[in-house]
Amino acid sequence: MYADDILLLSPTVSGLQNMLDICAEVASILSLEFNVTKSQCLVIGKMCKSEIMPMNLNGNNVIWCDTIKYLGVHLQSDRCVKFNISHTKRNFYAACNSIFLHSHGVNDIALLHLRESYSFSVIMYAFPALSLTNRQVKELNVCWNNVIRRVFGYHKWESVNALLLSLERLNVRYLIMLRKVTFYRRFIVPTLLFVICFYRFYAVIIMKKICLKLFLVVGSLL
Repeated sequence: MYADDILLLSPTVSGLQNMLDICAEVASILSLEFNVTKSQCLVIGKMCKSEIMPMNLNGNNVIWCDTIKYLGVHLQSDRCVKFNISHTKRNFYAACNSIFLHSHGVNDIALLHLRESYSFSVIMYAFPALSLTNRQVKELNVCWNNVIRRVFGYHKWESVNALLLSLERLNVRYLIMLRKVTFYRRFIVPTLLFVICFYRFYAVIIMKKICLKLFLVVGSLL
């Protein structure tokens, strides 16, 4: 659960219906009401192509969809967890066109900074935390390269790799990898420190117990 968005996971349809009934019961006790028009169901697994009757929430039907949006990420119904990036690409191009519309006469470098500040975040939102396919990463990289070409007046068939290198910029593929590494480093390092401190504390307690037993044994011998 995040804010007022609730995500229910269930291995069976009957289990999902039971969870919906519990949510409806608790919401009734708290004088809350679910918005069924904004509620959707999604199948991930072998039954993704099957026809399933709509779920019931407070007497209203909750339909099954091919794609749902949760926290800005579009999940796609398939045999495994997959993500739909078409909405992200459209939003990215819309943000870029909005900047182009109001940036006549702006320096190329300043325009690039505007892109990185206001439109590049759209294309990078949550993707370092997701398992994207190589094709999807390539599509995102193409989107960003197209914007770079337009900013600096390159043709569509011209490569911008040398330009990115001269600007000390990375392409989308490497930026996603870099952000993943940064995330794992921030997550793993504190965890390792906690584990190390815990085992040190545990070792000190064990040593104290051993020393106390030794003193008791020596005292009994004397």
